[in-house]
Amino acid sequence: MLPDNEKSRPKLATDKLSFFEVIDAAELASRWSIPKTWILEQTRSRASEPIPCVRLGRYVRFEWDSPALLKWWQSKRR
Repeated sequence: MLPDNEKSRPKLATDKLSFFEVIDAAELASRWSIPKTWILEQTRSRASEPIPCVRLGRYVRFEWDSPALLKWWQSKRR
């Protein structure tokens, strides 16, 4: 049962969104057991199939378990 303050709170647009763990290139490289430099190279626009990422200036972040990243991973498993 929800507390009274939760029942009366208006729903925000973000309530419907799914959030994913945001990780950096070093963490993704660690999870996939490959070099960080390879990850960064695969995020560049010149890569044939760039890894889906979010660019924040010079910083690159990945949404772990996001549909886009999972789809990219599945395409490489063939």
